[in-house]
Amino acid sequence: MAKKDDPKKVKTAHFHISAALFEELGERLVSKPEIALAELIKNSYDADASYCEVQIGDHAIVVSDDGHGLTEEEFLNNWMVVSSTNKVKRRHSRRYQRHMAGSKGVGRFSARFLGTVLVVESTALNPKSKSLATLTATFDWVAISKKADVADIEIEYTVRPATRAEQVGTRLTMKSLREHVADLPVARVRTDVLRLVKADGGLEEPDFEYDTQGLEAEDPGFKVYFADEDADGEDVELAGQILDKYVARARLSVSLDGLVDFRVFWKGQKKPVEKKTFRLDRIAKQYSAKALSGMQGEKDARGLPKDLEGVPHLPLADTVNSPVFIDIRFFPYRQGTFVDLPVNGRGAMTWVKENSGVAVVDNGFAMPAYADENSDWLAIESSKSSNERNWQSVITPVFYPMDALAKKNPALNPMLALPRVPQLIGRVHVATRKAPANLQTEDGWLLPNMDREQLRDNGAYRLMWHLVRFAVESLAHFDRAFRVQDEQAKEEEARKKARSALAATITEIRSSPEINFDHKRVMLRQLEEVEEQISAAEGYDKSVRMSLELMSTMGVMAGFMTHEFEKTLEAIQRIAETLKKLAKKHPEIAQDAEIVIRNEKALAEQAEYMRLFVGASRKMTVTPFKARSQLTVVARTVEALAADHGITIEIEADSKLAGPAVPLAAYHGVAINLISNAMKALVAKSTSSDRRIKIYATNDGVRHILVCADNGIGVPEYLRDRIWDALFTTTESADDANPLNSGLGLGLPVIKRVVEGVGGRVELLKTPPAGFATAFRASFPLAKD
Repeated sequence: MAKKDDPKKVKTAHFHISAALFEELGERLVSKPEIALAELIKNSYDADASYCEVQIGDHAIVVSDDGHGLTEEEFLNNWMVVSSTNKVKRRHSRRYQRHMAGSKGVGRFSARFLGTVLVVESTALNPKSKSLATLTATFDWVAISKKADVADIEIEYTVRPATRAEQVGTRLTMKSLREHVADLPVARVRTDVLRLVKADGGLEEPDFEYDTQGLEAEDPGFKVYFADEDADGEDVELAGQILDKYVARARLSVSLDGLVDFRVFWKGQKKPVEKKTFRLDRIAKQYSAKALSGMQGEKDARGLPKDLEGVPHLPLADTVNSPVFIDIRFFPYRQGTFVDLPVNGRGAMTWVKENSGVAVVDNGFAMPAYADENSDWLAIESSKSSNERNWQSVITPVFYPMDALAKKNPALNPMLALPRVPQLIGRVHVATRKAPANLQTEDGWLLPNMDREQLRDNGAYRLMWHLVRFAVESLAHFDRAFRVQDEQAKEEEARKKARSALAATITEIRSSPEINFDHKRVMLRQLEEVEEQISAAEGYDKSVRMSLELMSTMGVMAGFMTHEFEKTLEAIQRIAETLKKLAKKHPEIAQDAEIVIRNEKALAEQAEYMRLFVGASRKMTVTPFKARSQLTVVARTVEALAADHGITIEIEADSKLAGPAVPLAAYHGVAINLISNAMKALVAKSTSSDRRIKIYATNDGVRHILVCADNGIGVPEYLRDRIWDALFTTTESADDANPLNSGLGLGLPVIKRVVEGVGGRVELLKTPPAGFATAFRASFPLAKD
């Protein structure tokens, strides 16, 4: 309508909302009967009720509580206002300061979802008269939806003084049940509702700190009853006993300021086997910046890994703006897990499967999307089905990195020990709250979706996801570690028993008067030889382990030596220049000056190579490179030493040949070890003429092939298998002055471990190329197009 005094005839329009909006909201905000009932129960919790009773009949559902009820003012200004901001502004209940669990307006639409008629009966204390009054109102949802406009809807209600029998509280009666509700089995609905509202599942509950200022009384707690529900005291006691029989447990809490307290407990041990504290925001910043560069796998169009289905991408938020408490327990079906229980192991395992899953609990109520028995929101089953061998949480590699051997070896890879969902019972407690209105983004806040079934997919949720997944993966890490220890202990025990049995057999034979003397002598000699072989093998194994451990400590000394070597090399460079000038006046020192100058250049070349190699080894990422140019760098590093011993090194590889899809440091490490191994074999020859090494490199379409051949002393047939043993060497000599006349016996075992660690294979060729005595062949994977 245009205003009379408006020459431009500007008109105004008004919104008109169809009453059918209630039907639309009912379908969108609530999707299942158990969710609808859970929302009504949340309202009882928010009303400071100590209990909520649910009656499910053939023709009606009744939900009643002893909460503070609705006054007439609250009914008109809150209940009758669609999308009321009351619960947004007031996030704690008025009496017990409970963190509000309900969502604005969802309760009434939950009632509409269950039945076409709702009767509200609520008794509350009138703040003015200080007396109890009972309000009654009836909602006919079918009649309401027929109205043309929301403004046309009129709800009749009455307010009267409460009778003596009436107590403070609210009673909601849903009549004329809808078809999708009336046909549901009561027992199943009850089970699904309890899964959502008895959300702790018998596990440890969080001790979240809330603002209790103005607290009127101590919270008596909140219980949910079903009218036909039998006493479940025995079931509760059994649940507690089973939950205490975990094999492993991860307990993790995050304070509002992001401080994480993480602990892992193991069966039969009171103290945690692991205890760490760290800041969640530092982890998030570190890995958001790297964009998951430390995780393996193909990249998508954004340059991020092609994660398993369900694995959230980065970037992560720095915080979740909510306290978090995680309690996850692992129940593998192993002998002795469920001893001393009123039920047998099969019965206990059935109970675990029926109650399994890792649910998310927001303000005391489970979120349906994560509580569903078929939910794989942590992508655990996806990892198991694809035999994923890499950690999926960005947090796990920080504390439990896997080396290449562990990733390659199924017996050592902890990801292959990842628990399955039916073996886990866990809860992730959070306390979401409304983000401040002046924020530019809510990415750092855990927030529920409008339907309250799951959390909003944002940076805070992704950070929480990686935190929970880390808790599960930590169980896999320790489970694999302890099982390997147990297997080693069993092997040691078996060896002890075998030695004891062998000694007892020898003693019995020696003292037996019934065995022929000649037979006895032969038998004893054979048994004693076996005993000596066992002792020798065990001694060698122990010596090897000790030697490897001692050699690993040399890394510290190598760091000091490298620093001192660089300073010494600088001094040698200055001395070499001085000697060059002095040699002109003193010819007698010319030869020694030339040796110093030549060796200084060789040492400088080697030092520069080591500096570059160490730098590359710290960045174990795969980047494209040309094979020939890198092999040339490696050969140049040892060419001075090779020239001193008359060794020629030839490289046969196309200049454009692409290197394999492995870290550059790994390729260099293998090449330098193969060449140095060949040089030792050449120096060990009785003759110093015609000492040759040839490096072949080629690609066959799938693999990169690297062959190192030499015409040295060769490897005898009977030693071909032993060359891969740690500390075994064929080039040891008494000439300690020559570095190529000694071998630690670590070269070939290290090569084998590195090559296999990056998905390759190394072997000693049975037939070397013509003109050569020995050839090693290493193959590496090529990058996929």
